[in-house]
Formats: sequence, C-alpha cells, structure tokens
Amino acid sequence: MKIEYEEINGLLYPKLTLPSQKEIHLTRFGRKRLQYLKQYRPIIYTNLLTSGELNEHLQMIDDEANALYDRLIEQYKTKRNITEELKEKDQIKWVQEMNNIQNCVEEIINRKIIYM
Repeated sequence: MKIEYEEINGLLYPKLTLPSQKEIHLTRFGRKRLQYLKQYRPIIYTNLLTSGELNEHLQMIDDEANALYDRLIEQYKTKRNITEELKEKDQIKWVQEMNNIQNCVEEIINRKIIYM
C-alpha cells in the first residue's frame, strides 16, 4: 500500500480517505450495535470503519436482529396464548403481556446479537 502525501506550508501530510460505502438506514438494533462498538469495542469499530465493512456489518446485524425479533414475538404470543380475542376482552392484560414479551425478546437480542 503506497501512501501519497500532500505538501502544505512546507510540511507533508498523508492523503488519507475512507473507502466509499453504500448508504444504509438502520433500525434501533443496528444503531444500538453501532453505539456499542464505538463505546466498548473501539478497535473493532475502527477496523470495520477503515476497511469499509462497517455499514455492511451493521446492516447484517440489523437484519438478523429484526428477523429474530419478529420470530420470537410470534412464538411467545403462541406459547402464552395471546390472541386478538384476549385483546378484545381484556385490553389491559393484553398490553401487559405484550410489553412483557417485547422486553423479554429485546433482552435476548441484546445478549445474543448486539452485545457480543
């Protein structure tokens, strides 16, 4: 790898640029992974950024986490018998159950995908 230099006021500065990356739109899981890498894994973050693989990595994590989230929500709803009928009969209980399921699923995703 050959580094080019630019002279400014008699000093040589390296011409450093990051490789171009495609634009992505992340959901909460991708943004949470990005924040985690920046704060707790700066070396991994820097390596992914400078190699041009950061956006690809974040998109992969985001897609995987969203797919797992949807799958687990449906599994828990079936397992705990949370139906539209319950929603019509007792909305408070339905909301409580759904909030509990969502919190459990988010904790699983954080532990298994985001913070590893």
